[in-house]
Amino acid sequence: MSDPSAREVGEWYDRFGGLYGLTMGDSMHLGMWTDGVRTQTGEPTADEMWEELTRAQDSWTGSLIDVVGLLPGQRMLDVGCGTGRPTVRIGAESGASVLGVTVSAAQVRAGRDRALKAGLSDRVAFEQADAMALPQESEIFDAAWAIESFAHFSDRPAAIREVRRVLRPGGRFVLADCYEAVPFTPEEVQLFQAAFALSRLPAGPEDYSRMLGEAGFAIQGIRDMSREFKPTYELIPRLFAARRAQIAELVGTDAMAQLDTVYPSILALCRDKMGYTMINAVKSP
Repeated sequence: MSDPSAREVGEWYDRFGGLYGLTMGDSMHLGMWTDGVRTQTGEPTADEMWEELTRAQDSWTGSLIDVVGLLPGQRMLDVGCGTGRPTVRIGAESGASVLGVTVSAAQVRAGRDRALKAGLSDRVAFEQADAMALPQESEIFDAAWAIESFAHFSDRPAAIREVRRVLRPGGRFVLADCYEAVPFTPEEVQLFQAAFALSRLPAGPEDYSRMLGEAGFAIQGIRDMSREFKPTYELIPRLFAARRAQIAELVGTDAMAQLDTVYPSILALCRDKMGYTMINAVKSP
């Protein structure tokens, strides 16, 4: 399978962003299930499942905000920002200026609208940009994070080098992503790549640590979050089933027939074989 270009990944999200919006929550990243997140019992409605997923996502975003430790007046880069919910939140809570970059034009529009509604357009901005060739000047950010975006990059070392370039010395970079915890079969690899517009499987904590070290980052900590994130893969299929009519209206009959076949298999694969890691690093002098 050839590597999808940044443009192709952006077009993929422009096309299927609505599906993500209906099944993956407002933050477009996985959720962290801790005490107090799961409150639904019996047969919850689609809206109740959505609320639970949102709480789990917000819990993880809050943990990442704590790790970054952004201060008022500082500048931060969100690498692969999605539709901008975490971007806007860290800007609101920290008092810092935040720039979210994504290859999706639709996500840029959604992020800007979100910042405008929050009254933060003066400090929270969104741009369409390729993380492997950022247009920003060097050493202008105090921190950066990448939440489940690095899997899309065909040249991950290049993206890490770009993050390091735009960070000031001592700047913090937090990378959070899924990884292959149990080996995939060749057929599973193809299924996973096609479903998520990936050129290859997400790297694991050892590979990311090596890439970060080679680029000039010092690793401050690695945290495995696999257990806390597994309930996401159990909830999304139920949300998919509950919102099937809305999804079918959005994607059309033919695409829905494919989703009915593929989507449950992909989520079961993620549940059974994917782990989740968070790596905290700082730019060495």
